[in-house]
Amino acid sequence: MFDVTHDDIVAIASAPGYGRLGIVRCSGPGVVSIAELIFICADATPVASLPGFRRMIGYVELEPGCRVPAELYLFRAPRSYTRQDCLEFHLPGSPTILQMLTQCIIKLGARTAEPGEFTARAFLAGGLELTQAESVAALIRARSDAQLDAARRLADGRLAQRVGEVMERLAELVALVEAEIDFAEEPIEFISADELRSRLLSLHAELRLLLSSADSMERLDVLPRILLVGRSNAGKSTLMNRLTGLNRAICSPIAGTTRDVLSAPLRLPRGQAVLLDAAGIDAQSEGLLHQAGTLTAATAARVDMRCIVVDLSAEPDPQLRNLAASHFETPSVIIANKADLLSADELAEMECLLQSARIGPVCIVSARTGAGLDACLHTITDRLHANDANVGGESLMLTARQREGVESAIDRLVDCVRLAQKKGAILDHADVLAFELRDALQALGTVAGSVTTEELLGRVFANFCIGK
Repeated sequence: MFDVTHDDIVAIASAPGYGRLGIVRCSGPGVVSIAELIFICADATPVASLPGFRRMIGYVELEPGCRVPAELYLFRAPRSYTRQDCLEFHLPGSPTILQMLTQCIIKLGARTAEPGEFTARAFLAGGLELTQAESVAALIRARSDAQLDAARRLADGRLAQRVGEVMERLAELVALVEAEIDFAEEPIEFISADELRSRLLSLHAELRLLLSSADSMERLDVLPRILLVGRSNAGKSTLMNRLTGLNRAICSPIAGTTRDVLSAPLRLPRGQAVLLDAAGIDAQSEGLLHQAGTLTAATAARVDMRCIVVDLSAEPDPQLRNLAASHFETPSVIIANKADLLSADELAEMECLLQSARIGPVCIVSARTGAGLDACLHTITDRLHANDANVGGESLMLTARQREGVESAIDRLVDCVRLAQKKGAILDHADVLAFELRDALQALGTVAGSVTTEELLGRVFANFCIGK
């Protein structure tokens, strides 16, 4: 992928499956000629005669006599994403049609793009920095507002700018230390030991601050886990099926139906999560039901959030309040279920009682009728992401690769400080100092993208999907 960048590539760029619209993307010096052979413009305008930034309406001819309505978007080099001639065919989102068009373009001389090859070409042509290329992959994988914000901060180039400023100061130190070696016979001191040590400590402190203040991008890739917890027959299984839209849990009036921990994807107003349903916690349970309750309690200690489900038609269970108190650091929401069985006055009284427990926000719902569930999802989302401001804000997010590069540079600077503190002139250790400083500079270069290898680029683009 990194050796051959001047051939024509094609890939389906839209999401897999059926949709109203599908996209097939092409890039390379010959894609306009290929479009001339398969796209018929509605006003008979030749594609090759048009400049870039054009949208044309017409048809693609997949095979003789088989025409499909389509739109063609034309971007001319170098003013395109890949800095090459680039095309996008927008047509009905049938996987069969999209695949037929892709095969047709391949027969005319293009090849299937590798994962991330469009973005790789943009990077290799100088259109993107390496950190911005990584932000594209982060945007593709984003499943929550926090992930989108983190990808945005990676895309705006602030990390590359901040690392670049440190690299400039580090490069100046390299030049000064190497000048000490080159002019060893001259009575010239380019930098004193005290000044070198001071500047090294300043760079070390700045990189340590960057590392400590930046959060991990990989941490945001893990979907939050939300547990429905409560006593048996509180309606947890019905609630899980209602919230997820799946018949994942067996619903029965018989207590103890759920014994293992069940999971299902949950779509929230601002992202996705994994919803867990577990056995009820009952004070009088024994045998297998007691073991299931123990598993529920253990699971409650490891989730990101708990929804404590309360049966409004029964007396509040003190055991649930004790459970909430035992893991008070985990965000909690009280879901007061079976609201359809109470009058308005009774609901108001129970809501006040549950709010007085100060466990978390109270949602009045009916899993049977679906009443209150939309508001409940918004409450869960707000409670789950209440601390996103601390994670997000304007702080930088580092991928594992970027963090590894910064940590390596810090280690080299520690070695440099140790050498600079030794007695004697800088010249006594100049060759080793220069070597360590260059290693630190190279480590930061891998973060900013100014130092690249095929292995490094392979790590960056390995997680891309085809068509991006």
